[in-house]
Amino acid sequence: MLYDILFTLDRSGCFCKVAWGNREAEELYRELFESWARSRRMVTTAFALPEGADNGRFLWEENTFYFQYLSAPEGGLWLLLKREDNRPYLLARALDQVTDGVQIYDKTACAVYFNRASRSISHIPSGVSVEGRHLLDLYNLDENVSTTMTALQTQAPVIDRVDSFRANDFSTAPIASANTSYPIFREGELLGAVVFEQTAEIVDKGIKKLEATRQALSSFQNKSPKISFSGYTFANVIGGCPKLREAIELAQRVAPQDSPILLVGETGTGKEIFAQSIHRASRRRSGKFLAINCAAIPETLIESLLFGTRRGSFTGSEDKTGYLEEASGGTLFLDELNSMSLAMQSKILRVLQEKAFRRVGDSKDLKLDVRIISSCNEDPFKAISENTFRRDLFYRLSTVMIELPPLREHLEDLEELIHYHLEATAYQFVRAVTRIDPEVCVLLRSYHWPGNVRELFHVLDYAQNVTDSGSIEVCHLPPYLLKRRGSPSAAPAIDFTQRDLQSLMDDYEREIIVQALDYCGYNISQTAKTLGILRQSLQYRIRKYGLIF
Repeated sequence: MLYDILFTLDRSGCFCKVAWGNREAEELYRELFESWARSRRMVTTAFALPEGADNGRFLWEENTFYFQYLSAPEGGLWLLLKREDNRPYLLARALDQVTDGVQIYDKTACAVYFNRASRSISHIPSGVSVEGRHLLDLYNLDENVSTTMTALQTQAPVIDRVDSFRANDFSTAPIASANTSYPIFREGELLGAVVFEQTAEIVDKGIKKLEATRQALSSFQNKSPKISFSGYTFANVIGGCPKLREAIELAQRVAPQDSPILLVGETGTGKEIFAQSIHRASRRRSGKFLAINCAAIPETLIESLLFGTRRGSFTGSEDKTGYLEEASGGTLFLDELNSMSLAMQSKILRVLQEKAFRRVGDSKDLKLDVRIISSCNEDPFKAISENTFRRDLFYRLSTVMIELPPLREHLEDLEELIHYHLEATAYQFVRAVTRIDPEVCVLLRSYHWPGNVRELFHVLDYAQNVTDSGSIEVCHLPPYLLKRRGSPSAAPAIDFTQRDLQSLMDDYEREIIVQALDYCGYNISQTAKTLGILRQSLQYRIRKYGLIF
C-alpha cells in the first residue's frame, strides 16, 4: 500500500529507522519517531496493534492508521503506516445532500463519482459502481451533443444544455434533463469535468422550495425579535408546577436584597435564567451581570479570570481586570461552583470574609462590591460529604438556597415548554412548525430527560431542522430517543459480528460513555466524575468514538 511512514524493525520488534512517504507526515512525526529509533523502542509498546495480524487498522493519538507488515531484505520487518483520510468520504456525503444530480469525470471522460441524486435520475442501483466507466459506455447519446464531452473537448463551460439520453444498463426510458458542465483545471492542466443535472421533477421541487424560502425571508422582519436580547427575567421561566412556582416566588422575594444565593439543580434546569432574573430584579440591575462556568475553565486560568492580573507577575501577563473587579456594583454568577478545586474555593472564601481581593501578582487590595450568586448541579450536602465542596464556603454562599426541579418532576409543563420554544424559534426556519403528532407528545412524556429543559429544546431544534413540513412526527426525533422508545434505560444490543475482541470492547466502551453522558445530562465534568476518569480522558474518548451532542 502507499504509505505515510515506513518503519524498519529488527527481529525482536524494535524500531531501527524510519522513512517518510510524504512531507506532511515527516513534519508531524519526525522528531518523535526518530527518538524511538534511537532508543530502540519496541513497536508493541508504541502502538496497540492487534496481535497476530499482518494488516488492519488501529487508533493512535486520536488518529486512525492502516498498518501492514512486510518482510525486509535485512531480515527484519517493514511496518507501513497510512493515516486514514476522511476527506474524500466527507466530500462525497456532502455532495449527496445536493438536490441536483452531480457527476464528476476525469479528462478521458471516465466516471469518478455520481452523487445520490444523479444515480436516482439514471436509475443506477445502489450496489453498482460507475467508477472508471466511460461516459459513452454508461449512456446512449451522441458524443457531439454531450454536455460533458463538449466541455472536455472545448475546455470551456457548457451552460443549461437540454437533451434527452438513455442509461445503457439501467433504464429503457429516455431521460430529459438540463445539464451544465464545467471543466476543472489544476495549474492550467485539464483534470476533468463536473456536471450538474436538473430534471423537470427536480426543477419543480426547487421552485417550491425557493418560493417557501422567499416567503420566509420576506416575513423575517415581522417574525424575528424587534430588539436584541438583553438578559432573562422571571417572565422567561416557563411552567406552573408547584415546585417551580415556589422557587420563583422565593427568588422574587430575595432578589432586592444583597444576600448570597445558591441555586441547586441538575444541568439544564434553568439555573442561569434564575440568576439573571434575580439580578434584573435587584437593586444592582444597573450594574453588570457576569457569569463564569467553573467546570469549563481550566484550573490554571480560573484564578486570573476571577481576580485579574498585574503586568510582570508571570511570563506574558498584562494588566487585566478580573471578573470580581469588572462586576463591581453588579452580580457575579459562579456556575457549577462544586466543580471548582478546593484550593480555589479556599481563595473565594477568603475574599468573601475579607471583602477585598488582589490581582494576581499585585500588592494592592481592591474592595469587593459584588453580589455572589452560585450554583451546584448536585446535592450540596453530598458534595460536602465527598469533600468536593467546602462546608464553610457552602454556608457563606447559601444564605438563601433555591432548589430547581428537574423536568421529569414537572412533566405537566412539557407541552407549554414545547410551544414556547417553537414559537420563540419559528423565525429561524423556512417552515414554522404548527403541529405536533400526538404520538410525539406521548414519547416525550415517557422519556426521563437527564438533560432537562435544555435537552428538550435541543430535541425540538433537531426536529425543526429535519422536518420537511409544518409538523413534527416521531420520525423527526433524534435517533437516541427512538432507541429508548418504551424503555428509557435499555441499552442497544452489541454487534457480535465484529472480527476481533478489541472491536467488541470498543463498542461496549462507547455504549457505556453514551449512557453515562445521557445519565449526567451531557455534563462533561459530572460524567467524568461518575465514570471515575479524568475529564481529559473522557474528552479523548468522545472524539475517538465521534460522539456528537
